[in-house]
Amino acid sequence: MISMKHRTFAQIELGESFESYGRTVTESDIVNFTCLAGLKLPIFIDAEFCKTQTPFGQRIVPGLLIQALAAGMMEELIGPHTIAALGFGESRFVRPAFIGDTLRTLSRVSSKRLTTSDPNRGLINIDVDVVNQRRESLVLCSYHLLMRAGDGVVA
Repeated sequence: MISMKHRTFAQIELGESFESYGRTVTESDIVNFTCLAGLKLPIFIDAEFCKTQTPFGQRIVPGLLIQALAAGMMEELIGPHTIAALGFGESRFVRPAFIGDTLRTLSRVSSKRLTTSDPNRGLINIDVDVVNQRRESLVLCSYHLLMRAGDGVVA
């Protein structure tokens, strides 16, 4: 795996893989996210409920928070040469994350092509595996990005 820092469309190769930095999930992350999103499910906010009523015995990190953190960790991948995120592919929540887990994104360029409407723009699809500190998959998803395909100069 190699660094993606400020890579242009032309510099990105089909099949290349990238690994992000680690990001440890804190209780504050969960509290802030559930408050912002209005999530009130006990599995996210009620430690006592989780001790007796869930198979995990503790609160879990909301899957959408994991995806939001993954998007932030992929900033180098979707950085200054990216025009827009066009969407997300299917997301699968494979295993829960917990407070104190350190997440990373393992990304692979699964497709790349110039747009038919503008040869100065390219489309890239990236398959993402969000893993914990034991490299266990937590979330599998994909990102679809529109990038500048020219010389990499950002106006």
